[in-house]
Amino acid sequence: MSTKLHTKFYNNNRLFLMIDPNEEISQNDPVRVIDGIVEGLDLKEFEKLYKEKGRCAYDPKMMLKIILYAYMNNIYSCRKIERQVQRDIHYIWLASQERPDFVTINRFRNRVKNEINNIFTQVVLLLADRGFITLDVEYIDGTKIESKANKYTFVWRKTVEKNRAKLQQKIHMLLQQIDEVIVQDKAAGSDVVEFTPEALTSLIGELKDALSSEPVPTDKEQKEARREQNRQIKELEKHRDKLKEYDNRLEQIGERNSMSKTDPDATFMRMKEDAMNNGQTKPGYNLQISAENQFITDFALFPNPTDTLTLIPFFNSFLKRYGHLPSVAVADSGYGSEENYRFMDQAGMEAYVKYNRFHIEQRPRYKPNPFHHDNFHYNADQDYYVCPLGQHMNRIGTSCSKTASGYRSESAIYQAQNCKGCPLRRLCYRAKGDKRIIEVNHRLNQYKRKARELLSSEEGLRQRGRRCHGSFI
Repeated sequence: MSTKLHTKFYNNNRLFLMIDPNEEISQNDPVRVIDGIVEGLDLKEFEKLYKEKGRCAYDPKMMLKIILYAYMNNIYSCRKIERQVQRDIHYIWLASQERPDFVTINRFRNRVKNEINNIFTQVVLLLADRGFITLDVEYIDGTKIESKANKYTFVWRKTVEKNRAKLQQKIHMLLQQIDEVIVQDKAAGSDVVEFTPEALTSLIGELKDALSSEPVPTDKEQKEARREQNRQIKELEKHRDKLKEYDNRLEQIGERNSMSKTDPDATFMRMKEDAMNNGQTKPGYNLQISAENQFITDFALFPNPTDTLTLIPFFNSFLKRYGHLPSVAVADSGYGSEENYRFMDQAGMEAYVKYNRFHIEQRPRYKPNPFHHDNFHYNADQDYYVCPLGQHMNRIGTSCSKTASGYRSESAIYQAQNCKGCPLRRLCYRAKGDKRIIEVNHRLNQYKRKARELLSSEEGLRQRGRRCHGSFI
């Protein structure tokens, strides 16, 4: 026995009534937050990007609203944003029923990409005015993001320099084969000064002019000699073009060790996610982020794969953005170096920054190694160390080292009087010789002691906990 199904009337061809978005969107919806924030921003820099003549453009505030709201919902494709503007009531309300296509959205995004950084600064300052953040504490961490470039487009600095040196030798050999007075004059001092693409271009032009001024060859030998001269000039042109390519590569690499052909700004580095577990390098960037109360306060991209070299430039980025440095800095052991500790100390910061062995020292079962020179007794007045057997290790000199950023570090060198016949010899050290030598960086050890006291204090424990759990999203 069948029963009749009772449903509401349905006809998709009937007239639809307009929906008021203000009634459908709640007052605490995030889309209203985006609308309110953008309305309070200063977009005068955006206006300079538009021309007074031509077709009327979409309002930059409206375009910025829909892009920011799309990014907040993990939508980055221009085509998907276009689809949302046509279908989603939140985007329709933001756009006030305007319908920019994906080409317009992409053009706007590329047009204002340099001004977005200023928008980020305005939003952070707005959060500071509202009391959500103070901009006095900076919780720092970094991550490596992979570039879209192919992993097989690598260019290594050492390889380019090696090939460039070989090319210089080929150019010298080729010029020695060319029997011309012009070439001999140019190559007279070529053993000292390297050839440049500009110098080779000038030389090739003079060779062509000299060749064209000669009479037309008549016999077979003259014709063969003319063909050989043309061949040598063409080979010299190839060497010039290759030399120019090498120089451009070195200019793009700059102070880095590598780059990608399709993304010259990317540097090859080891990523955290290594599926093959073989340490393969991939093109990427080192992204540094600072946060406070789950709000990102600053960001910067660096080509350096190590975090140690990025801390000071990142502080300078914060200084340039907000006009002052933070009074408190919290970071992990990847940033603990003498150069960074000294910078923060001179800037008057409270540096809750770990050093490389801090975690090991905090373990409950940790026992200091009595044969490590950090655990030797040091007499600061007379400047000597005492080994585990009680023998004095006197200072014999100083060694200097230089970091990649140019910072010079000094270490004191101490030497034992005589380790021959010592019963602790094998436990103490395994190097050759009967006098153990140690190097001690006193300034770094002083910074480590200060960092250990800060990190182990009650405030240090609180700051470390906030960085791990409450400061980053």
